[in-house]
Amino acid sequence: MLAAVIIINVFISLVGFYIAWKIWRMGRTIALCEARITALERCSTKVLAKSPNFFARKQQRTHQLRRNYQQLELQLQQLQQLLGLLGLGRMLWRRRDRPLR
Repeated sequence: MLAAVIIINVFISLVGFYIAWKIWRMGRTIALCEARITALERCSTKVLAKSPNFFARKQQRTHQLRRNYQQLELQLQQLQQLLGLLGLGRMLWRRRDRPLR
């Protein structure tokens, strides 16, 4: 009877040690995951901390480009008007040089 109690106690101890070993391994895995998540959080914080300045600079550059584009459109319109006037002047000059019928 004493041998059966000792065997049962040893078996219960082995099961307890196995469960403790599994919990210890799970704790290591969780600690490793925590370290990786912390590293990812630090990296993302560094990147996102720069983003407001980045977007502000890009927005300012976009505004400058729009302003330059509007100026170029105005210059193009003026050039088209000038070319139209030159074409009209050329047409009138040709008519002036034609003999009357």
